Amino acid sequence: MKYRDTVEKLSREHPLLIERLINTYDLEEWAEITQGLSKNDQNKIYGLAEPKWIEKNLSNGSLLLHPDARAELMSRNFKPLSTHCKMVWASFLVNLEGEDSKIRFNRIKKKIIKKHSNKWWFDVHKRIKPTYAAKSRLDRQSLGNSASHTVENSSYLRNMVQGLCDDALKMIPK
Repeated sequence: MKYRDTVEKLSREHPLLIERLINTYDLEEWAEITQGLSKNDQNKIYGLAEPKWIEKNLSNGSLLLHPDARAELMSRNFKPLSTHCKMVWASFLVNLEGEDSKIRFNRIKKKIIKKHSNKWWFDVHKRIKPTYAAKSRLDRQSLGNSASHTVENSSYLRNMVQGLCDDALKMIPK
């Protein structure tokens, strides 16, 4: 069976699984969700879910990427290159919260090194500090409820706030 046929078959057989992956922000949970599938089928399903997951998380603001990288992903129909994947992992790691965030960070680091390489990890790691700085800047710039409502109703203010957000995201290497 050809690759394309296999992917189409999987997308028809597992639409709820793919939708569940898209709606699961925690990338570590993806392995648990697809447990029971062969590695080959997992990779194909990830390939189907990943662009939609990226699109969803870019649009809701939970994925912190340089505006140029965001535009490049949009032009590629959200199909990431290796560089984009490194940016996504850096953003994901920066957004880890909770008491176990250090443990999770180290567990993900080991998984990245095992799957890719130490060099690949260092490229992710060098993106973490600027991504964290951008996240901190965005958190400081966040608006209250009434201001957010005002911004939503004014295209001028919305463009101004988007410009401030883009300026913060430009701190992240592309």
